[in-house]
Amino acid sequence: MVNDYFLVRTAGFTPRGALTDEELAAENIYGLRWWHPADIVTHRGRDLFSPRDLATPLAALISSGAPREPLPLGL
Repeated sequence: MVNDYFLVRTAGFTPRGALTDEELAAENIYGLRWWHPADIVTHRGRDLFSPRDLATPLAALISSGAPREPLPLGL
């Protein structure tokens, strides 16, 4: 499986996809939200991030900006 991640700067908004709540539930998705970087670092709940160590490359992205070339990220 391959996942692509993109840096997109935008004004804040409430996330909402095109699927209905019922369609999302059928995919075992029960909500959409934004995560603050500090919340990602300290999160110990059932939710999983992909990559699992999302906090590390996210911190580098925030401090150094987007890389010139795509970076391979593990699970």
